[in-house]
Amino acid sequence: MYILGLGGSVHDYSACLLDDSKILTFIEEERITRSKNGINLGVKLANGYSRKYCCKENNIEISDIPLIVANDIINPCMLFRLNDVIQINHHLSHAASSFFCSPYNEAAILVIDSVGSKFLDNTYETISYYYGKGNKIELLERKTGKNLQDTDYISNSIGIFYSLVTEYIGFSELQEGKTMGLAPYGTNKKMKELLSNVDINNGEFKFDLNRILYFQNMIHTREKCNMDFQTMSDYAYAAQKILEDAIINCCEYIKQLTSCNNLCLAGGIFLNSVANYKIYKKNIFKNIFIQPAAGDNGTSIGAALYGYYSILNNKRINH
Repeated sequence: MYILGLGGSVHDYSACLLDDSKILTFIEEERITRSKNGINLGVKLANGYSRKYCCKENNIEISDIPLIVANDIINPCMLFRLNDVIQINHHLSHAASSFFCSPYNEAAILVIDSVGSKFLDNTYETISYYYGKGNKIELLERKTGKNLQDTDYISNSIGIFYSLVTEYIGFSELQEGKTMGLAPYGTNKKMKELLSNVDINNGEFKFDLNRILYFQNMIHTREKCNMDFQTMSDYAYAAQKILEDAIINCCEYIKQLTSCNNLCLAGGIFLNSVANYKIYKKNIFKNIFIQPAAGDNGTSIGAALYGYYSILNNKRINH
């Protein structure tokens, strides 16, 4: 049985085609459109480049696919001319992308990204704690934040904190990898300043709207001055250290929640390979699986596999 998963949010769009639980084809829109991260594609997404590629590669038509699953914050243009698409929670699609691709029948699942699904109380998920067993994934706990009006910024988000520092030191949207790469050249001179804006404790990352406004003012001030390389590096160092400490705290927290020896990770935060190594060195879990497509691109994999295992209730198969 063919299943199509569609992934992305406002960037990193993708499609994944399964035959039962086997991944036949997975591709990102950027590979076809040559637009990095799919930024500014807008209504062009209605062309369905990635899903058409999946169909063409396997000599089928979209009408041959009985189940299509997407996450609930995907750009609606991705769903153009598609009927009966099942939409699931964004962090759940991340969780499924890691757990169902892992070799574990049971695992703690940690999802952290900048922002996920929106809820009726006008909050957004920022950190989600799951437990996976067999073909099911259970939400244990969720941390949320609020939106700063007229911006894309969400409070209590590790990803938003890191992206704001990235912007402040002069890099552009989705260039957090440059901050990670710059961090080793820095010192701890800016640690006290950045730490005063956050609170890390008991599986939570507190970064309120007033602190986001503070960073916005910093960004505007930066435009009037020339920040030298060492200062940039010092801010990068501090941001990286805070991110690492926050992630380790989350890992310790989910270990307490589940007592599992296996950990699955997904969400854009886990594209930070330096932080991932710190998790490994901490030896909190015996086994760790990180979804290689940890960003929003991987949500198409998760959506498709969630469709096969959890929606259709098929027995778990580890390839």
